[in-house]
Amino acid sequence: MVSRLVTTMLCLIAAGCGRDEPAAAPAMAATVTAPVKESQLVTVTLSEQAERRLAIKTEPVEQRAVPRTRTVGAEVMAPMGTAVSIVAPVAGTLQATPAVPAAGSTVTRGQTLFHLVPIQPADRDAAVDAQQTVDIATARRTATTLKVQRAERLVKDGSGSRRALEEAQAELAVAEAELTAATGRVTLATRSGSSAAGVVIDAPDTATVQNVHARPGQAVTAGTLLIELTRLATVWIRVSVYAGDARAIDARAAAQVLTLGEAADAAGVTAQPIPAPPSANAATAGVDLYYALPNPQGRFRPGERVAVRLARRETETGRVVPKAALLHDAYGGTWVYVARQPQVYARERVVVADIVEALAVLSQGPAAGSRVVTDGAAELFGVEFGAGK
Repeated sequence: MVSRLVTTMLCLIAAGCGRDEPAAAPAMAATVTAPVKESQLVTVTLSEQAERRLAIKTEPVEQRAVPRTRTVGAEVMAPMGTAVSIVAPVAGTLQATPAVPAAGSTVTRGQTLFHLVPIQPADRDAAVDAQQTVDIATARRTATTLKVQRAERLVKDGSGSRRALEEAQAELAVAEAELTAATGRVTLATRSGSSAAGVVIDAPDTATVQNVHARPGQAVTAGTLLIELTRLATVWIRVSVYAGDARAIDARAAAQVLTLGEAADAAGVTAQPIPAPPSANAATAGVDLYYALPNPQGRFRPGERVAVRLARRETETGRVVPKAALLHDAYGGTWVYVARQPQVYARERVVVADIVEALAVLSQGPAAGSRVVTDGAAELFGVEFGAGK
């Protein structure tokens, strides 16, 4: 009986030893030996002499509350009330001028646009009517001049709006154009029928030619539209803001206008808020804000799309560095140089969340308290890539 039990146990042990071993884990497809962090690949060590020559200056990364901005798309438009339409004062034939204006060109105040030779001589009744028109136009110009002066005083005192001033200035420009046309009628009416000098039509102000409706040699009737001008020394910026975010925007603060393609940290051109007729777009749930932008060189054109950096009402706490510390590589990456040790600087990638005046707000980058290079950052960039010594 004992021998049978021993035999059974030996059989079980033998059967257990004959089982298959578990399968080995599959080999790794790839292995990385001694991985190196990105920050360890871009460390520059300077000698004391080189550091003095480069005039390295560092500033700390700070955690502070800063006003925030938001960048949105906008449209450049011609200001309301700056369009001037010039019509023929009497029936006649247009003659060529030394420089026939073309659409898109700029004309200066007093520049001759057209010569108009009357078809028929004016009689005594026409001269009387023309003089009456001059008197009416003179009275209107006087009244609009006083209106402009009052509006300027109100704006200066802070009790008037710039919109009222601009409307008054537009009315004055129209009154001056009417007076010029009426004076031309008087001149024409007092000339003999054999006179071929005709009426000289000049530009009432420096402006851009929007459209030309008549050409030399064309016969026109009195009141025919000859040319349209628009003053673009100042343009308006129309910004469409989502209605849900409109209350968060400080509509009384200046905005920064950037052309498309400029870097996010570019300074831009300052535009001031102005009152304008309220407008909105129900299809996009957007409301419009308007800003006046100086445009002396004609850099911005009506209809052009631009980017506008708007100031928000609230402030947020974030890490900030001086904007002068930012560097951009050829692939659009943004970097700063962080002082690791004396004379040792490491290039570290950052992500800029916002630009507030001379500060860059970071959403990714060195920790608060680190010191970043401001003066000499570009020189370090050149040293690293072999462009500097």
